[in-house]
Formats: sequence, C-alpha cells, structure tokens
Amino acid sequence: MSAPTTDRTVADAIDRVLEAEQAATRAIHAAEAAAQLTIDTARETRRRILETARQRVMRLHESAQARVAGQLRRLESTASADALDAAGQRQVAAAVLDAVAERLTTDESA
Repeated sequence: MSAPTTDRTVADAIDRVLEAEQAATRAIHAAEAAAQLTIDTARETRRRILETARQRVMRLHESAQARVAGQLRRLESTASADALDAAGQRQVAAAVLDAVAERLTTDESA
C-alpha cells in the first residue's frame, strides 16, 4: 500500500514544482513589463528634455543674432568704418564679442 501513497506524494511534489515555475514565469513577465514601462517613460522624458533644450538653444541663438545685429547697427551709426583704423576696428569687434559672450553666458532667468 505504500506505492500509491508514494506516487501521490511524488505527484503532489511535481505539481508544486510546476506551480512554482508558473508563478516564477508570471513574476518574470510582470517584472519585464514593469521594466519596459520604466524604459519607455525614461525615453519619453529624454525626448522632452532634448526638445526643450533644442528650443532654448534656438531662442538663445536668435537672441544673440539680434543682439549682434543691434550692436552692429549702433556701431555703424556712431562711427563709420573709414574713421577707424585696423586697431580700432579690432577693439570695437572685441568689445562686441565680449558683450555678446557676457549676455550668452548670463542666466537671464535668475
């Protein structure tokens, strides 16, 4: 009579192992789905950050162009190129570049 009981015990053990495997498989699939969701969310966040940065760079570039154009207009209105020698022109150009660099590297939102 021990054979049927042993068979039943073995069958129960096999069933428990199969159930554990199925539970592990479900847990793995759930973890994979959660990981994929996290990856997708991170990718979307990265896209938004890059787009925001791109737009800000474009605005800064446009602003810098406008400032340089304004500086050049002011320079042209106050002094003609004929009135400045080469050294004077270099000095004026350096001043314009310094002003633009200062404005580009200063955080206006602060």
